Amino acid sequence: MTRMRRFLLATLLTCAGSVQAVEPKVVTIKGVVYAAIPCVINDNKPITAAFGDVLIAAIDGHYKTITLNYTLDCARSASRELQMQVRGNSAGFDPASLQVQGFDNLGIALKKDGTPLAINTWSDFDTDKQPLLQAVLVKSNAGEVKAGSFSAGATLMVDYR
Repeated sequence: MTRMRRFLLATLLTCAGSVQAVEPKVVTIKGVVYAAIPCVINDNKPITAAFGDVLIAAIDGHYKTITLNYTLDCARSASRELQMQVRGNSAGFDPASLQVQGFDNLGIALKKDGTPLAINTWSDFDTDKQPLLQAVLVKSNAGEVKAGSFSAGATLMVDYR
C-alpha cells in the first residue's frame, strides 16, 4: 500500500470514529421565481385615441369605429402563446363594454381582429401577428345620451396562456 493510500485510510477511519449523533435541523429555503415579461406594450407609453365629433343619433355600434394604434414588442416572450385583456369599469347597461364616466347611456365596445373583445376577459393571440384593436361607441336603448365631451380609460394587459 502506498504511503498516500495509508494516510487517506487512516484519515477516513479517524473521521468515522469521531461521528456523533446530531439532532436533525429543519432547513428552510426561500426564493422568488419571476417570469419573463411577455411583451412591452406601446413602449410603456399610454395608448391614446380620439373619436372626434360624434353625432348622438348615429351611434349604433358601427359608426365611428376607430383603430387603436399601439406597438407590441414580444421579442422577450418565453412563449408564442399569449393572451390579452382590457381591464376597466364596465358600462352599466352592457358589462362587455367600457364605461364612459359621467354618461350613463354611453359605452365603448372593443374589437380584436374584428370580433368583439369583452372588457375584463382574456383573449388568446399568437405573437406572430399583433392583434388589431378597435373601439366603437355604443349606447343604451333605455335612455338618451347627453351632449358633451367624454373620455374613458382602461388598462391593456398581456400575459402567458
